[in-house]
Amino acid sequence: MRKAAIVIGCNYGDEGKGMAAVHAAGDAGEKCLNVLINGGAQRGHTVEEPGGRRHVFHHFGSAAWKGATSCADEDFIVNPLLYYHEKNLLSENLGLHPRLLVAAGCRVSTPWDMMLGQIIEENRGNGRHGSCGCGIQETRLRYLNTPWALSFEEVSHLSFSGFEDYCRRIIREYIPARMDELHMAVPPQWRSILSASGLMENAWLDLMEMRRTTETYKDWAAMASAWPTIVFEAGQGLALDENNHRDFPHLTPSSTTSLASARRIAALSGETDTTLLYVTRSYLTRHGAGPFPTECPKESINPHMEDKTNVPNPHQQSLRYGLFDAQAVLERTSADTMRSRQVLPALHTTILITHLNETAGQLTGSMPLGDFVRHFDQALYSYDPYSVTGRLDGTVPDQKTFC
Repeated sequence: MRKAAIVIGCNYGDEGKGMAAVHAAGDAGEKCLNVLINGGAQRGHTVEEPGGRRHVFHHFGSAAWKGATSCADEDFIVNPLLYYHEKNLLSENLGLHPRLLVAAGCRVSTPWDMMLGQIIEENRGNGRHGSCGCGIQETRLRYLNTPWALSFEEVSHLSFSGFEDYCRRIIREYIPARMDELHMAVPPQWRSILSASGLMENAWLDLMEMRRTTETYKDWAAMASAWPTIVFEAGQGLALDENNHRDFPHLTPSSTTSLASARRIAALSGETDTTLLYVTRSYLTRHGAGPFPTECPKESINPHMEDKTNVPNPHQQSLRYGLFDAQAVLERTSADTMRSRQVLPALHTTILITHLNETAGQLTGSMPLGDFVRHFDQALYSYDPYSVTGRLDGTVPDQKTFC
């Protein structure tokens, strides 16, 4: 029987989904299909080994670490520039040459979507939404509202002159209209960058490299039914779902739930044993602006913590910390499970709690760990940046940097 796992962050992202995806892939290796189900290359999922070998996955699935084939689902936004950069990093630093399948209908981010998003976020000043600067929201809006919305298959088969015309219309027509809509102006320092010499040609070369080194598919069920192991790896977390209207606009522009993955599994031929693998830290974090009810100083949790993945940046600034809100996590995961069980009634749930070494093997907040994990079919634990165990360990390892 085919096995599938759906890896979902419980909160605001940064929970440990890279580790979870590698664990879910198990020993499947090249027989595993690792599906990027939402968002885009703004995701940053870390995989690390004790010797220091590590990578933050963006445009590839984290199980590529074990030889899995990555798959950009039609709801994933591809970015040729970031794809090319990460492909080279994996090859040069780790000797990995992962395979990527791309849905023909994927949306495509351009450098101008990325710059537009950064310009808009800078203009917001203290009213920032929490953008990461990768242009995900601007790409999404462009595909909703303009005629310059070619799929990956369509844009990658343009001639250079056709691609140049496509991008110049984005620069000359879409960007000014978008700024007018927001009652903003492009700052003088950005005008020359938007029209910089060589940017168009580089964007074209990145696109051609992505076309050359990836495979495109049109029929999900026909492509995926042959894989004995499938790991769906969602980006961000349930609290950032685009339909969380309570916290609008400080959300991610995609669905972070398990429902789309459940529907993909239901479309496959044959039976699939499916696990819904939720991931959370033993405390909470949030990167970027937005409500954070249990926010507290890092020192209130553990002053020695260091996060090498979520470093401060101009758009999301510094990582924020908060106490574990067990009730809110249970409400989010329960609602998510209920929706997906309407599609896959037999799926079972697992909770993976990471960063336990940083909190003396316990959850922060008021609910005891044992009471919390009782709400899931299975519980897994991680006490270091490298491994997952099914054993609740009373002897907590020494503090280590956890990414």
